[in-house]
Amino acid sequence: MHYEGNIIRPPSEADSILLQVTVGCSRNKCTFCGTYTGERFRIKQDSIIMEDIAFAATYCRRQRRVFLCDGDALIIPQKRLITILSEIKKQLPWVTRVGLYANAKSLNLKTSDELKELKAHGIGIAYMGLETGDDVT
Repeated sequence: MHYEGNIIRPPSEADSILLQVTVGCSRNKCTFCGTYTGERFRIKQDSIIMEDIAFAATYCRRQRRVFLCDGDALIIPQKRLITILSEIKKQLPWVTRVGLYANAKSLNLKTSDELKELKAHGIGIAYMGLETGDDVT
C-alpha cells in the first residue's frame, strides 16, 4: 500500500482495509481537527489507487470493509469515485461496506441522485465532522 503521511480512521474502522485515495483534507481549517496541518490536499493518482486495490485483493482477504482515507474522500469527482468503487467491487467482492470521511462542502456538492449512486456502488457510511462556531461546544 502506498501510504503518505499519518493515516487516520474512525475507531469503528479498525478492522477495515485502509485505502488512501486522497492526501490531507480539502478543508483543513476546522478548529476541532489538526490532523492534516501541513498537508496540501490532493487526490492520489488513479494508477496508485488501483495498485493498492490489487494489493488488498491479494493480502487483505479477511477484512470485510474498506475505508477510503484521508480526510474528505467524498470530494473526489463523481466519475472518479465511481471508478474506484467499481474496482473495489470487482477485485474485492467479499467487501460488504465502504466508508469515508465527508464534510458539509463535499456533501453539498453532491446531488441526491449522486449520493444514491454512491450507495448503490458500496458506500455504506460517511463520517462527518461539523464545526459549530460556538466556543463552548
